[in-house]
Amino acid sequence: AVAKALCSLVMLNLYMGSQIPIDHLENSFANMVRANFVRGPNKNLHTKVESNSTINETNNNNATLNKATSNQTGMIVPNLSDGTLQGKERLWNILQTRNVTQVDAKYWASIPTWDTILQNIRRKRNGNADNDESPIIYGLETCQAFQNITSSAPSQRRIAPAGLFNTGTNYLSVLLEYNCQNPHRVKKFHGNARRAHGNEWEVPWGKHSPASSRGNYFKNKNLKYTVDEVLPVVLVRNPFGWMKSMCRNPYTASWKGQRDKKTCPQLKEKNGKEYNPVDVKYGSGTTHHKSLGHLWNDWYGEYVYNNNATNYDEKKKAPFPRLIVRFEDIIFFPYEVTKQICKCAGGVIAHRQDDKDVANNTFHYVVRSAKAGFGHGPASQRNGLIDSWLRYGSGDPRDDYSEDDVHIASDVLDPIIMKTFGYSS
Repeated sequence: AVAKALCSLVMLNLYMGSQIPIDHLENSFANMVRANFVRGPNKNLHTKVESNSTINETNNNNATLNKATSNQTGMIVPNLSDGTLQGKERLWNILQTRNVTQVDAKYWASIPTWDTILQNIRRKRNGNADNDESPIIYGLETCQAFQNITSSAPSQRRIAPAGLFNTGTNYLSVLLEYNCQNPHRVKKFHGNARRAHGNEWEVPWGKHSPASSRGNYFKNKNLKYTVDEVLPVVLVRNPFGWMKSMCRNPYTASWKGQRDKKTCPQLKEKNGKEYNPVDVKYGSGTTHHKSLGHLWNDWYGEYVYNNNATNYDEKKKAPFPRLIVRFEDIIFFPYEVTKQICKCAGGVIAHRQDDKDVANNTFHYVVRSAKAGFGHGPASQRNGLIDSWLRYGSGDPRDDYSEDDVHIASDVLDPIIMKTFGYSS
């Protein structure tokens, strides 16, 4: 039982990359030596995590909390009385829904508090520090338009992820598949779990392909629905963290120095004058960009701006109904993000009849790997759920760059898109 639970958690492999392709995640536990992390499962434990549960937190920083637990060793049950649970209630509640009953004390002490995570993922929003406990979801004003377009055949509505490589599209797919249902499809297919949820693995034009491929390229030539019946949910990631991920796993992108751990992503040539160009191969064709930073601008610009508009006001309007959500928010706000996406498409949060991994009426937090197959990178670089909280909530991704590289990137990255999603340049 312990091995089985450990397997699940370790594989906690948040499906993170561009999907975090399942494989970035699969063997992470073994490679990260978390062999004794989980104790359980306890089949009688099915703690329900409420959507907007209030988490009691203080302003204590990680250093204070870690000091309180630094002398503890072995497996523990985090609790408020000894300070081990303080500031980490949200994560513990999530773990309990997946039958985790004990954790390794030293490993648990290394996990950042919720306040620290909020500071790191919301460094600036509208020019100010933002510790608001809510995800950033862009494009909610287009939800009604999507529902209106599909009102004559609501059972045809689909939700499908899109995003650049290494942005969590696989993870989002699984969250939606387990937790979001189109009630019209449920009725049409008499509750058939595999057909009734109404969530697709990717948009028809390919989740990594640019938005300009919409309606012009189809990965599947035999689709039984139109592009207008699909609500794209686009994953965006802090470009500083994203570029480093691309250095580790570039997929079909190619540029000079991409394998040089010391200089990658190297936005400019070594002479410091010209930009270092990037080519990306998609099913729909190959695109060319001035640098990796420009690739981020160009790709997301097609989803943020209406490039067919003739004036500035029109350019700011959505080119078609879509949502854009942050990679960071599907890690730290999976329930809230999934609920908003589902509602936008006219769906509801509901428990699948064939889902036996969690209790009825409980949100299914993903604790297994989402990536599988060729092209998803070595196992040593895969991530689990706990490791993701530690990795993506502990610091500012800009800290991995030299001061000069930060300045170069800041000059390149689109300031409007950066500000919209609360990223600091």
